[in-house]
Amino acid sequence: MRTVRTLMASALIAGAVVAPALGADARPAPKIDKSKNVTLLDDIKYTGGSEVAASGKYVYTGQIDGVTHRGEDKDQGGLHIFDVSGAKPKEVGFLHCPGNDNDVEVVKPGLVVMGFHSNQCAPSAGNGFMTVDVRNPKKPKILGSINTGKNHTLKPVPGTTLIYTAGGGLAGGSNAGPAIVDVKNPAKPVLVAKAKTITSDCHDISFVVTKEKKLGFCAGAIGTGEVHILDISDPINPKPVGKIVNPLIQYSHYATASSDGKLLAIDDEAFAFHECHTGQTPTGRVWIYDISNPSVPVVQSSYAAPRGGDGTVGTYVGWVPSWCLSHGLDWMPGTHNLAVTWFTGGVSVLDLSNAVTPKEAAYFQAEDSATYSALWHNGNLYTNDMFRGLDAFKITGLPKK
Repeated sequence: MRTVRTLMASALIAGAVVAPALGADARPAPKIDKSKNVTLLDDIKYTGGSEVAASGKYVYTGQIDGVTHRGEDKDQGGLHIFDVSGAKPKEVGFLHCPGNDNDVEVVKPGLVVMGFHSNQCAPSAGNGFMTVDVRNPKKPKILGSINTGKNHTLKPVPGTTLIYTAGGGLAGGSNAGPAIVDVKNPAKPVLVAKAKTITSDCHDISFVVTKEKKLGFCAGAIGTGEVHILDISDPINPKPVGKIVNPLIQYSHYATASSDGKLLAIDDEAFAFHECHTGQTPTGRVWIYDISNPSVPVVQSSYAAPRGGDGTVGTYVGWVPSWCLSHGLDWMPGTHNLAVTWFTGGVSVLDLSNAVTPKEAAYFQAEDSATYSALWHNGNLYTNDMFRGLDAFKITGLPKK
């Protein structure tokens, strides 16, 4: 999820302006603003947090080139593995792979994929992804890799060994559309198709599979506020079934559906101007659509964070504290509770049981927040943060459906 990671990573390495790299004992604890129903179970520090994924007792997090908060100055990018079966997460493994983007996704238990841009430990140069054996979490091992030409993010098709890659929303050309790769043999990933029904690339892609629907969502399809909805009944040959064009969205960064396939959330990675300390900004919002009929999506509402930022209107190429806009999205399984990350605004959980009137049901924001992604797993919420690393939360009092 993540057009400007290189700029962010450079800012982190150059200065870490929000959270300077001091000795662990020298840094005062950050001030925290949170709702009463949020308990922070643990905060495991590293910088450059990108995506987060999970399977069984393990949570996997990607880390872009960064420096730790332990006074070290060497690159620490790669894949972190946490055992979350206890009261607090415990880091049990780390694959040291400095580079961009280091997005991680689970294909099946024991096998994850990690995207890269010229990653230092990728067996193949360029843009693509690696397959990683995590059956022994203490010793993750790279099995294979593939260069797909463009690879900003990636997403496995549920129940298959197929991986869709998204190039970041770059328009047209011979590489247009997601690359579809089969990792049935993890040591030798094979490019099996290009989604030629899409005339330009995706910034991000996601899927929802129910008894009634098998859909994919290609966000940022033409570098504007456009989202393509795809029928993936034949995942090697996806068919367009719907489209969302919203001129109020500066850039549709990511779109993801609730587990019942009824609601679609779209975030706005507002490059030009954004603020989310008032809750009134017209840009950088998260938008909610009814996709009961995916060929005719209907907007229901939108929401902006009421906190975060430094009180100024910012841009991505500006001062770090002004990065405040919707970025990471994840629906709590079986519910219409949506976790939204806002970079400096931390994370919110929105109650969308009535999608027309979103309500903030929980929130957490620390003064050193640059919260990138969020994931519900086994009832808890996990976030990966550019400055804080992995945060684990227990949240009570949320709607059950």
